[in-house]
Order: sequence, then C-alpha cells, then structure tokens
Amino acid sequence: PSDVPKVETLHQNLAHMTVALKELETRLIRVTNKMNRLKIVDRDKFVVPLAECVLVIKNKINETEKSISKFIK
Repeated sequence: PSDVPKVETLHQNLAHMTVALKELETRLIRVTNKMNRLKIVDRDKFVVPLAECVLVIKNKINETEKSISKFIK
C-alpha cells in the first residue's frame, strides 16, 4: 500500500513520456521528409537534435519501466 503512490507516479510519468515520444517521432519524420523534399544538404542540424531527443526519451521510458518492475513481483 505505501508503494501505490510511487507506482502511480511512475505510470503517469511513463504515459507522458510515451505521448512526448510519439510527438517527437512524428516531428522527426516530418522534418526528414521536408529536408528530402527540399533537397537540403546540411540537414544534420535539423534532424540530429530531434533524433537525440527521441533516443533520450526512449532510454528514460526503459528506465521507468525497470523502476516499475521492481515494485511488481
């Protein structure tokens, strides 16, 4: 019972991170398509930061899932 608020908070964090991840992934696809369509050569400064954000959010989602699994036996 004392762990319920902790698990609930982790689940809420996970939900928010998942929404953010999907938004970033969608944005990454749109930016990549735009760079391709406009034939922009130096696209790294537009695409790489978004790709790094996606990676960070994915890693944090994995960490949060591991934290939740510690409470569930």
